[in-house]
Amino acid sequence: MSERLLISDSDINLRNNLSNYLQKEGFNVDCVSNFQQALNIYASYLHDFAIIEIELPDGDGIELANKIKSLNPNVKIILTTSYPSVGSALKALKLKVDDFLIKPFVYEEIKASLKEILGKKSELEEQKEKATIYRDKEEFSPIIGESTEIKHIFEKIKKIANTPTNVLLLGETGTGKELFARAIHESSYRKKKPFVAINCASLPEHLLESELFGFVKGAFTGATSDKKGLLEIADGGTVFLDEIGDLPLSLQAKLLRVLEDMEIRPLGSVINKKVDLRFISATNKNLIEAVKEGKFREDLFFRLNVISLNIPPLRERGKDIEILAHHFMRKFAIKMSKNLKKIDPQAIKLLYKHPWPGNIRELQNVIEQAVVFCETDTITPEDLPEYIQYQEKFVDRTKEIPALSIEEYTKEFILKYQSIYTEQELAEMLGITRKALWEKRKKWGIPRSS
Repeated sequence: MSERLLISDSDINLRNNLSNYLQKEGFNVDCVSNFQQALNIYASYLHDFAIIEIELPDGDGIELANKIKSLNPNVKIILTTSYPSVGSALKALKLKVDDFLIKPFVYEEIKASLKEILGKKSELEEQKEKATIYRDKEEFSPIIGESTEIKHIFEKIKKIANTPTNVLLLGETGTGKELFARAIHESSYRKKKPFVAINCASLPEHLLESELFGFVKGAFTGATSDKKGLLEIADGGTVFLDEIGDLPLSLQAKLLRVLEDMEIRPLGSVINKKVDLRFISATNKNLIEAVKEGKFREDLFFRLNVISLNIPPLRERGKDIEILAHHFMRKFAIKMSKNLKKIDPQAIKLLYKHPWPGNIRELQNVIEQAVVFCETDTITPEDLPEYIQYQEKFVDRTKEIPALSIEEYTKEFILKYQSIYTEQELAEMLGITRKALWEKRKKWGIPRSS
């Protein structure tokens, strides 16, 4: 397991050089240039270590250290400064940071400091084992949960991570399929190589092809220089193909050739380039039906679907709803500088009653809104969106449906709320994209509310 480390420093050269140095020492490094970026990324990954410059361009590094310690008391912090003073040193001592280095320093000083901190880390490891959030020894962060369903997925990831085998992730929109793809990559021998995520539905076909394969100078109007494609950039690492079911048929044929020969050819070139790639794909569509309808190549399906993992929807993950809700509460409280401590049990009950058609993405949106409106240290039912508060009334409308499926619930939800909320708000509440909302309207013949 490699330790995850955050570098927050305004000097781009120091960030890049120190990051390269520490990656060679076995650390998994994230770099940011300012206070707010550091808060955002730390809230998502809960790094084991942080190297923080005191004089950040948009805030005080000591204050940043204090905030991330409130999020994770076990984090180990090294503060750096170009302008040492008695005041800053005293503040650092009061905060109980693990080291205080004056710039310019040599990287060996950082290495020695981290080595000493690691030597004292046995107590921290014992505390981590007792933590309520289940984290596998391979560190599948930031996947959070302790339900049987998630632990079962972790066990499968351990078995498949260190193989070259292609994986297909199946699951509803918003279940966090990219997080699971990253977990596979970061638990594999490819973890020090790139992880490149490509959304097959987000770009027009002609742009997607050039993004995937790159191009050479003169390949088309505007191609004034050579450009590497994402498949070449990912060489040696992992390619994550999200929404693979939306990949155009013409590109499916070209992708199949890459899978078969491990070669790519940039647009306008006559030369093939060898690549070493592992493919992890994801979809919320039924690819078998797409194959039958002629919308997806059968040979490509079998190439991608060597191993498939079904990511469970949030409503089937038991107590993970409460665990994730508290995680998002802490994350957004830090971002918004609010002193939130808990979620009222009655609010938790409402979260458990909701079927979560948008899954984790929807839950994150709900908790973010609750943090915005909360004016005490506790999220109450009144802080939750109205459609969560009054869902019993909503369900009463559908008593003629004996067992409301998630598809039926989503349809009823759109019909009920489309006249109240904007397209963007409705999509966010469901935890889906506006394109997905449009597709659902088209499928069910629901006209837009005027």
